[in-house]
Amino acid sequence: MQDTLRQLRDVVSLLQVGGAAGDTVDWQAAAAELRVMSFPSDYREFVSTFGAGSIEESLYVWIPRPETASAALTVGRLPDNALRSESMNVWQESGTGSTCHLEDILVWGQTNGADTLGWVASGPDPERWPVAVWERQGGGWKIHDCGMVQFLLGLLRGEFSECPLSDEALWGVQSARFLNFRDEERFLDRGVDPWTGRLLNRFD
Repeated sequence: MQDTLRQLRDVVSLLQVGGAAGDTVDWQAAAAELRVMSFPSDYREFVSTFGAGSIEESLYVWIPRPETASAALTVGRLPDNALRSESMNVWQESGTGSTCHLEDILVWGQTNGADTLGWVASGPDPERWPVAVWERQGGGWKIHDCGMVQFLLGLLRGEFSECPLSDEALWGVQSARFLNFRDEERFLDRGVDPWTGRLLNRFD
């Protein structure tokens, strides 16, 4: 796991050098609130290293926020309306023989293409949770038998047989920048675009 995170750190750099890096989470409280035993260790290391924020304003990584579930970029279950409207609440994952339920999806991110990123958190061991992706343009959920960090690494390196997301902005780019949400808020409060350093037009 540490080696995979090191490889990701070789590919993803902080946009603001010396800025916010990592977030602190009460993992025990978060696990109790979301009704799981724990969270995958690679994800916890990612949060400690990078935190909540975005990769190139294209893919947004969320963190658990116990007792503040309505806050932005917050890990959670699929909303009830999504469960009611989704025509495929239960599906058989091709080639695995396993049955997946939408109630088991724990969402950890989203993309600009409105794709949903999560885990199939049906088992007691979070180290075995596969990544689940709802491709808005792909017609349904797809399961990737890897952890969150390995998924991001495979996306950025172009190691899947095809892009796993609807938006190919990050597909095979080899290097990318990460902006923690606290840095983003700090720059926006000053009227500065954190990605370009340009002053924002307050009248836009």
